[in-house]
Amino acid sequence: MELVEEHARFLAIDDALDAALRGELGDDLPELPSEDSDRVIDDLLENDLVQTYMSDSEDAILEELALVAGPKIAELWELSEVAGRRLADLMYWGPSLRLYADESYWLPLVLVMQERDAEQGCTLVSKQAEFEQRHVVIIPPECAEPGHIYLDVTYLPRESLLLAYRTVLFCRKQLQIQPQDLREGAPASVDGDKALRAAALQRAEGSKKAAKELGFRIYTTDNRAGSYPLFRKYAKLGHVLNQRLSALEEFLFSVEDKLRKT
Repeated sequence: MELVEEHARFLAIDDALDAALRGELGDDLPELPSEDSDRVIDDLLENDLVQTYMSDSEDAILEELALVAGPKIAELWELSEVAGRRLADLMYWGPSLRLYADESYWLPLVLVMQERDAEQGCTLVSKQAEFEQRHVVIIPPECAEPGHIYLDVTYLPRESLLLAYRTVLFCRKQLQIQPQDLREGAPASVDGDKALRAAALQRAEGSKKAAKELGFRIYTTDNRAGSYPLFRKYAKLGHVLNQRLSALEEFLFSVEDKLRKT
């Protein structure tokens, strides 16, 4: 997400400089050089009018980038379409939305209710804000998403719920419904930033020295030269992340080219 925001920022800077060169930002700007000058450009970017223009431009560009980058990130990281849409929201709305970016936000609890009468439906609507604070979405049956399996747990004890989960998995398999972020069991927890550092140091210094520098435990009982399985796990993930980030950046450059032409 930071990579996408960085691309939006650079595009906004280019847009602001182009607008200044075209004379669209008034005559009270620093004198523009015939050739690039870092000092003059820095002075120009510190101008209040330019900063306002650049901020508005960055907001508009980020909205466009987020809409296409969210699904692309989900594709590269093997997440679901829902996760791709959530990523787009997070990138555009920023810290105010990231406060709720925990597991309950990414996968909100959806309750499908067939009300007995119209009054019950009105009650739910009037309480919708309170439901959203609890990361719960109430929908009528006609709004249920295609390709989803809903389990009625109204009178279901916990033990039965655990047993029912296997049946839900069976239904998903038969219907070929298997979002990657709804797999059984929790994924392994690995620090992505540390994985990227491990991959970089492995290339620059070799595995053993990198493992020691990053504080990974080196085992020498069965191998006098030392082994460091956890470091290798991190380094392997780091290389995978680098490949995904490179693919994402290549995609963003292609989107930037299209935005510049429009």
